[in-house]
Amino acid sequence: MAKENVCIGLDVGFGDVKVVACLSVKQEGQGPTGTRRVKFPAAIAYARKGIIGDLGEEGGNTRYLYNGREFVVGTDALCSPDVFSTRDIGFLLSYAPLLAYVAVDEVSPDGLPEKGMELCVGMPLAYFHTKRAELTGALGDVRVSGRTISFNSVDVRAQGQGILFDFVLDDEGRPRIDRLDLNLLVLDIGFNTVDVLGVVGGRPSREWSDMIERGGISRICEQLGYYLKGEHGFDLSEQSLKDVLQRQEIKLYGAKKDLSGPIRSLCEEYTEWLLAEVRSRWEGFLRNADGLIVAGGGAYYVGEFFRDRYPGSFVHVPDEPEYANARGFYKYLRGKTNDGSEVQEDGDQAA
Repeated sequence: MAKENVCIGLDVGFGDVKVVACLSVKQEGQGPTGTRRVKFPAAIAYARKGIIGDLGEEGGNTRYLYNGREFVVGTDALCSPDVFSTRDIGFLLSYAPLLAYVAVDEVSPDGLPEKGMELCVGMPLAYFHTKRAELTGALGDVRVSGRTISFNSVDVRAQGQGILFDFVLDDEGRPRIDRLDLNLLVLDIGFNTVDVLGVVGGRPSREWSDMIERGGISRICEQLGYYLKGEHGFDLSEQSLKDVLQRQEIKLYGAKKDLSGPIRSLCEEYTEWLLAEVRSRWEGFLRNADGLIVAGGGAYYVGEFFRDRYPGSFVHVPDEPEYANARGFYKYLRGKTNDGSEVQEDGDQAA
């Protein structure tokens, strides 16, 4: 692999899209040396015309022509009443190329690279074996707004495996000797799902890996939606509720209303539920494990509660946990670029 190739780690979640890619210079506070990272909502809506002429038209928003239709993506789509639901695998397979294009564009301030891009992207564990080839094919050549971006290679990995890569590899993709050959449980807490990756002797294990369907922080958003509707008469979309959860406030008649108290209570209730799920299915594994890694965007809401329930440094929450998958995928590609070899392969193909 040529040294000038661009390594791109991509995490297309049901809630947000996260991307980490290499640049030629260090970006302050951006992550591993020479990288840039970006996050935006995995929100898509049809671009709409104004009611009278250009009145009300989404003229300030970037539009993307994809499969014969114009779309708005990310934050621009959140304001649309027609924002798509992002809760199923069909959404990911249909719109991953569009989201990948926007992600690569966002991390390319000097313009989209014409060639030499290597992509590693995650996929939910439950669909990894049945849908992996379909996602790989969909991302081979991506055509949006009259432009085609092609990747030299597309490597689809299981969600959670990027978190493992992030933990065991340094910024250059080299193995961290003290973190190899461990028995670990990785919780990737996303918006819609919780992907659980069991790692035995440093290798993913199919026996101990699974997905908790509908187990992500969308459960918190659902309860937050009931609260806002009952207390304040708000009826918000799922993506808008996620935004309220992150900001922990909402505007009511122009004034900001603090929601940190109710949200903390909802997070505690969710954590109790998730802990019970994990213990009922993985407690036997955890008793003999070296550690529990809690990552994904949901780690912000449950990390401190998990630390309180387990001894010492057993629970590890990485820095900027929502980027852990994308960052790990990037490190994996970086390691292959540096020495031309595979890094921490799939073991028994659990992931």
